[in-house]
Amino acid sequence: MKPSQTINQLVLATVSGTQAGELINRLNRDRFYVTKIDSSGGLLYEATILLLIGLDGIRLSRLLEHIRECCPTRRQFVPAHAETPFFAAQPVMIEAEIGGATVYVFDVERFEQI
Repeated sequence: MKPSQTINQLVLATVSGTQAGELINRLNRDRFYVTKIDSSGGLLYEATILLLIGLDGIRLSRLLEHIRECCPTRRQFVPAHAETPFFAAQPVMIEAEIGGATVYVFDVERFEQI
């Protein structure tokens, strides 16, 4: 990162583990600096990735464009993680919206790279 680059916003984006790879590649090609943290959870116990992205607020719309293009939501049948009798032949399936991203944007009062 260039010392003269302004970092005045921090973006936390939680994305699907299956969509994160392409998003990170695109962000790196467009010179966004990304820290990746593996996580999981939620109702579907899906693998998720938390991305920490420091940027100049002028580039926020470009970042959001990348996230929208790489992380669309979709509907899919997934096994319900509910207690079912052990003699049930097939797990209970539910239709769920998966993928997408949850994005938080914070103003940065001070940024130092040491």
